[in-house]
Amino acid sequence: MVLTMKFKLCSHGVSDKGLVRTNNEDAWTTSTRERLFVLADGLGGHQAGEVAAKEAVDAFSDSFHKIFIESGQHELSEVEIIEALRLCFERTNNRVYEMSCEHELLRGMGTTFCVLSFHGDMAAISHVGDSRIYLLRNGQFEQLTKDHCWTRRFLPDGEEKMCKGVLTRALGTTAEVEPTIRLLKICPDDLFLLCSDGLSDMLSQDEIEGVVTQSATIGQRVRMLVSEAKKKGGGDNITVVLVEVQS
Repeated sequence: MVLTMKFKLCSHGVSDKGLVRTNNEDAWTTSTRERLFVLADGLGGHQAGEVAAKEAVDAFSDSFHKIFIESGQHELSEVEIIEALRLCFERTNNRVYEMSCEHELLRGMGTTFCVLSFHGDMAAISHVGDSRIYLLRNGQFEQLTKDHCWTRRFLPDGEEKMCKGVLTRALGTTAEVEPTIRLLKICPDDLFLLCSDGLSDMLSQDEIEGVVTQSATIGQRVRMLVSEAKKKGGGDNITVVLVEVQS
């Protein structure tokens, strides 16, 4: 059943530096009022990744507010929604890239970036890099984003093994960026998960599903996900946001 009525969003997020990193280069924000949820995982030395992630989240939120909220454009077509989101990404990329060019200590900084936004009865799934968005719907758990990275193949003992490769896209590292954006109809009780690779590198999709399907509050499930990632080593910053659709 597709939602054709007004709906409420409930969300909870947590960010943890993990057990290895000395600082947290993830950034995130949620706004149930504007129906916008953003997560970034910064890249770069000298804490430049931390700067890139924060600036990207702030810039995107500002652009989204001006384009979708202040303009009063509530009845946009699917094509118009996608183009407006592309403009948000363009403005955000420009801001981070210009800072990188202007400040020597920020040279080469960038960030992965994923966005969940709601437009009428549609959810927009937008991302650059390997921060992910998942969906739990009617008991089925699905990864909605596909990582922008090369995957290396190794054949030890004649067996093929797939390992995480190198990012092919990030926000702010070049003058232009190409986000992947898709729209889907929302349904009652949809549960969306946004996360940095500090979660998805530590836990398999089945392990993540095992937590998000538990009968607990979304806040408890977020904290459980972070805890499980730390039990597996906590090798990176861990940021998790859960968003539930309530009719």
